[in-house]
Amino acid sequence: MNQQTIKENEEVIGEAAEPRTIKETPLQGTKAASKQQLRATGKKKDLKSDLEYDDSDPMAVEAASFRHHWKFVWTGRFGSYEDITRIPPMIYMDKKREPGHSPLEPMETLQVFSVKIMETAQSLPWPLDVFGMVVARDVLDHNRNIIFHRTRDNCQTITAENPYLELTGPSRAIVVLDPVHFEVMLQVKGSVQSEDKVISFLVVKYDGYGKESRVLKRLRPSKLSTVELTFGSIVRSVEATISVQVVAGSWPDGFRGEFTAITTSLDDMKIQLLDFGDGMFPVSADGIVKLSRRVVSVELKGELIVSVKAVGDQAVEWRDSKVFGAQKSSRRKADVEVGSCKMKVTVAWSLLSDRQYFGSGLSA
Repeated sequence: MNQQTIKENEEVIGEAAEPRTIKETPLQGTKAASKQQLRATGKKKDLKSDLEYDDSDPMAVEAASFRHHWKFVWTGRFGSYEDITRIPPMIYMDKKREPGHSPLEPMETLQVFSVKIMETAQSLPWPLDVFGMVVARDVLDHNRNIIFHRTRDNCQTITAENPYLELTGPSRAIVVLDPVHFEVMLQVKGSVQSEDKVISFLVVKYDGYGKESRVLKRLRPSKLSTVELTFGSIVRSVEATISVQVVAGSWPDGFRGEFTAITTSLDDMKIQLLDFGDGMFPVSADGIVKLSRRVVSVELKGELIVSVKAVGDQAVEWRDSKVFGAQKSSRRKADVEVGSCKMKVTVAWSLLSDRQYFGSGLSA
């Protein structure tokens, strides 16, 4: 196993690892007057959003400062702060680099494994109906690359036994050329909207190191909860976009299903592509399986393993998996089967763009 885990501000854990300290530079705000205003007594409402936060929470103040700074620096070039990234996956699957631009190379990317609500204040008993967003922003366009998104009308109920958010992203690889910022904006639904509470409003910054792939954990406490973000730094990586289509048979009746992916560089960290427990197989009329997540970062020298599992009553279980060697471009296909259900897994490989990407005319 080739894995290291970096705990928040403490050490690297691994057979060949030596302890090291991780320092995170404080986020910069706009002007001193703005900071003073944010720290005034009472609750504040973030500009152009309905997110009301407690300004005695330093994490929330820092997150609000980050928003104001982003708007001041990037609005003129990248649009609204609320804009979602327009860069699609698979951008260089078939295309070559544009003339005059830097050569396409594997690069460091981030793979998000989980977002967990570690603990909550006594005023917030389990279970919790959670809504809001977790997003990543990288240098390619500084816009939101959504990791988790639920509206108030479509909350996720989390429990003390299973406090993990059901992730749906990223929609494309998260590129580490300059610092990457994760934003967490989560609320708990009350009986009426006026009773909704912000349980986490914060920003996590990652600067990058780029020597070898490893797993990192970031713990962020706030007044009402503590969030644990677990993600991997994948060095010299390419982007893999996964799709699955049923080509024969049908999913076994009443069986729970799980589609997962792992990479050989971090081989004990599972990426959940789809998990359904009610036997209701999410598939379109033309057989396309509606994966919750489909973009994975893979070391160019490594492999991607895509697996499917069907579990029925009385411990009846079917499993299948296929191994894909990482490629710089093109598609690779393989068949997997559970029971009578035969599916074709397609992996589209793409190199990643450099910081000149946004002006290359290739964005969606």
